[in-house]
Amino acid sequence: MRFRRFLAAWLLCVAATCAARDPAPRLVAYFPFWASYSHGSMLSDAPAERLTHLIYAYADLRADGTLLPGDRFADLVKIQPGASGALRQGNYALIPGLRQRNPQLKVLIAIGGWNWTRGLSDVAADPARRRHFVASALAFFERYGFDGIEIDWRFPVVGGHPDAVRRDDDLANYQLLLQELRHGCDARGGCQIAITLPPQPAMRAPGDYRALIAPVDFVSLIGTDFHGAWSPRTGHKSPLHGAPGIAEAIDALVAAGVPRGKLVPMLPAQGVSWIGVPAPNHGLDQPHRGAPWGTWDNEKTGPSGTYTLAEIARMAAEGDFVRYWDDAAQAETLYSPVRAQLISYESPRAFSAKLDFVDRERLGGIGLWEVSSDEPGSAGLIGRAYRHFHPWQAAWLGLREEAPLSLPWLTALATLAAAVLALAWRLRRRRRRALHGELITRDEFAAILATLPDDLRLAAHMAQCARSRGAALLPPAANARLQRLAGDSLALCAQLQPLADSVTPRRLRPAGQELADLQRFTAQLSGERSLEGMLDAMLRFLADDDRVDAAQRLEADDPAEVPGDEVLVLSPDRCQALVRHATLADQQLALRFTAPLSDTEEIYFRSLCNQVVLVRRQLQTLARQPQLLSELYDVASRRDKLQFIRADRGYSGIHASDLASPIHITLRLRALRLYFDDSQLVQVHRSYLVRPGAVEGVRRARGGVELLIGRHAVPVARPYLSSLKQRFPQWFLLCDS
Repeated sequence: MRFRRFLAAWLLCVAATCAARDPAPRLVAYFPFWASYSHGSMLSDAPAERLTHLIYAYADLRADGTLLPGDRFADLVKIQPGASGALRQGNYALIPGLRQRNPQLKVLIAIGGWNWTRGLSDVAADPARRRHFVASALAFFERYGFDGIEIDWRFPVVGGHPDAVRRDDDLANYQLLLQELRHGCDARGGCQIAITLPPQPAMRAPGDYRALIAPVDFVSLIGTDFHGAWSPRTGHKSPLHGAPGIAEAIDALVAAGVPRGKLVPMLPAQGVSWIGVPAPNHGLDQPHRGAPWGTWDNEKTGPSGTYTLAEIARMAAEGDFVRYWDDAAQAETLYSPVRAQLISYESPRAFSAKLDFVDRERLGGIGLWEVSSDEPGSAGLIGRAYRHFHPWQAAWLGLREEAPLSLPWLTALATLAAAVLALAWRLRRRRRRALHGELITRDEFAAILATLPDDLRLAAHMAQCARSRGAALLPPAANARLQRLAGDSLALCAQLQPLADSVTPRRLRPAGQELADLQRFTAQLSGERSLEGMLDAMLRFLADDDRVDAAQRLEADDPAEVPGDEVLVLSPDRCQALVRHATLADQQLALRFTAPLSDTEEIYFRSLCNQVVLVRRQLQTLARQPQLLSELYDVASRRDKLQFIRADRGYSGIHASDLASPIHITLRLRALRLYFDDSQLVQVHRSYLVRPGAVEGVRRARGGVELLIGRHAVPVARPYLSSLKQRFPQWFLLCDS
């Protein structure tokens, strides 16, 4: 009886709690297209199961009101893995996979932002452009699968970016634009409309915000940048309270007529840092000497001081930083007196205070800029917010994530193992068939021809013996066939003997020699960077081949007529060849051989030519990727100052003696190893590449050893330990045996 009463009371409490918030709180997260470049992130990594809304930033709004993809390569072209590992072309193509994971998820496209707001004022001010914008936006949703749009106008009337157009009647025109967009959405059958508003009063023009917000589903309050690298003094990046803070901005907007249930504070998953910060007040509200290089900064962006939460956690664990809680602002900072560096970030304690504030003020939910900077799973801010709003669902989701070896996973693994075994068996069978059925070279044919007359005489003798021994037992047809075989063998022997006597086979190449030659040529070619250097390397290589009588470099009369696919063009007699390709521009090689090429020899020489084309294409691709060149420069330019490179969540952190904190690049460790050999970077762990000259010693650690590099200790994985001891015995001289 008591249990029933307790259960009834508990159910009433749950029902009251659920009814206290209507609708359910929104969990909104942003994914900017440039995260696919600078962050090395994928849209498919977004925590779709924990979100109600995912906003993709940004689309491009043209002057006439046309909506187009903001970055065609990232949005529509870049190949990325989607659901179940299937490859998809562009981020937009990954949206259906997100909905498979969460059918309730709404995916919105954002326009505007600090750098993309220029045309909004012109479009909103012109009735014809407004109509065209609404039609273009609805068509955009249909074509690419979005559920709506967020308009991130920074900022009506007062302006933001120096190039942004602004008018005194921007707010009135904005209201008309939103009303027409709502009418278009309703006629379509519904879509989500969101806008952003700034927390600073100076960036909000006076106006009728109640009427402005009426057509809108929710409003993202930009609570991410109260202070940054541009600020003359240090401060909190996202304080709950301040002058103003998020709370004060919410109060002002509510007083202006914005419903609480539509307000969604947008919080940062990134921290900001300053260097040269004096110690008073633990570095808070102090002058500074600028921002350090952030997680993804490069020579083009300059130092922004922006770090991901994961990078901040690593820096805090190094011991130089001390945590300080500001009870008035409900915000947390890290300060290092040794480095004179301050970091402001969204700590778990500060984030919890904001979640409680959202509950207390009955706001519309919470947002996060942006998902690629958040930590994955339940440890990140999105994971904490989901656990706060939906504790039971979060517990179940966490259980599924932490216990992946359920029956479906075991079935999938078993299927994969069977597929691998089947593939291995097929490859082994194919190899055996190839070994027994491969084409012979000209030299092998000459050797066979030299011994063929003796083999034919033996065949004739065996046929005669079989016929004489079994004449009485064999049927007449078989007896006649043996007679014909013996006669044919002797006749063929008489015809081939003069040819066999005239053939002097060249030295046969040992098995595997041509493969070794190809590998040697590739090694020589990899040291060349210019087209002329590559062709000269090929000429030097061919000069040592006894099958090549002459080789010289030519220039094509008309490079435009050079075909794009054929790399080795043989003459009809197969004694001469021309090496040409579109990637070689006007450069060609003319080859003359000592004898007609066999099919196998043609494959070998064609492979040599393809090596040149492949390396040339790689260099051309590299030259067309300034981001890649910049990242390789970040590594190569440090030379003796480089310590190690660490992999983490899709990017690599460069640690060097001249860096107060690591800089990050999108190249993975396996990609870096293609550009730097073991004398420059050696792998000691699946997550670490180390410059050998930076290692100062080795010490024992729990379960293994660590390399001592400056103030860092880099773990050595057991599979690498044996080879490292052989190659670098000096590292281990001081380590206890």
